Amino acid sequence: MDREVLFCVFTKLKQAVPIFYTKHDLSDSEAAQVALKSTMPLSMMTSSELDNTEAILPFPSLTKKRIGFIYLFQIRQDDPSTPQCVSALIYLVPDEKQAFLYSKVPFLKHTADDIASKIKQQFTYGEGKVLSNELQDLLNHWEVTEKDTTTQVQIIEKRVTYSEKTEGGNLDFLFSQIKKNDDRILGAIYRGNPVMVTGESQVLIDLIVHSLDLLIPQIVLRKVSYTEDVIDPKQADVIGIPKNLTKRYPQELLIDSNKKQVKNGHSCNYSKEILKQIKQSPNRAEVILDRAYIQILEVANQLIDVFTYPEEEREPLIAEVRKQYDEDLIEVAVDLSAKRNPLIRELLFKQVSSRFMDWIDGF
Repeated sequence: MDREVLFCVFTKLKQAVPIFYTKHDLSDSEAAQVALKSTMPLSMMTSSELDNTEAILPFPSLTKKRIGFIYLFQIRQDDPSTPQCVSALIYLVPDEKQAFLYSKVPFLKHTADDIASKIKQQFTYGEGKVLSNELQDLLNHWEVTEKDTTTQVQIIEKRVTYSEKTEGGNLDFLFSQIKKNDDRILGAIYRGNPVMVTGESQVLIDLIVHSLDLLIPQIVLRKVSYTEDVIDPKQADVIGIPKNLTKRYPQELLIDSNKKQVKNGHSCNYSKEILKQIKQSPNRAEVILDRAYIQILEVANQLIDVFTYPEEEREPLIAEVRKQYDEDLIEVAVDLSAKRNPLIRELLFKQVSSRFMDWIDGF
């Protein structure tokens, strides 16, 4: 994949300093630009919030438009008055790969955490200091692909499918299993919230789990076909479980294949419209779903980008987004942006969402 990796340090004196970056298709000036833009959300946060925190940020002004995963952490520096400074690992991919980037955040975060730990152990920032050959090699070889297997065992060790879309899924079957509230399922997947599937038949659970894969054609969901172990729902997108485990997940959206009903979750007007279009034109389902998710990502990236501008410039930019897109679409984009960007989560809800802070406890 066409990707770039950067390691940057942010200081009060010099603002943003690119310490290392791959140079496949990134100039020195663009590396400095990426580093500087990545500092923009930092002024909103306390120092304690800037350690082991991730975010997604678009970089539309580069010669080749990019979108990046940013992992923030603190390291030592040669300054007795301020012994620590904030640094970042940045993983850039082409703008058209935005769906891939959003789907790979768990993998990226896991690897970034590992690399950051090694940097903390071996590197202290100071004027002219460079990373060791070992650390440079780690960054040069940091790559996540569609068939990534580098971290799946460490993230979950219980029957997980990551590498490819699985056979056996069927949208007609999926919709036949849900009597009402199917919009909540699509809404949960759009927002990056986990979906639990239960019932008496493991065969039915498996079919539903793999049918959910079809709701976002561009990416591969992290799926646990079936497990009798309690696992952290943040570790997968879809998890099949027996009935006796449902009480262990009181807040997660639950599909009950026996009762053909959906419990928990939130109603989603944007999803209702998408499902309506699919039922009117079932032969165009993949095209409709593909376009819908891309549109959510485009709006999400515009909203995230707003918060890299000075505070006094944000209101007209938000107004422009509201003018350009339907409110139902904006609400889903806000939820996804907040999920993937803890640094600006509360600002997104306060300044963009018409629901204000109604949902913030769910994040």
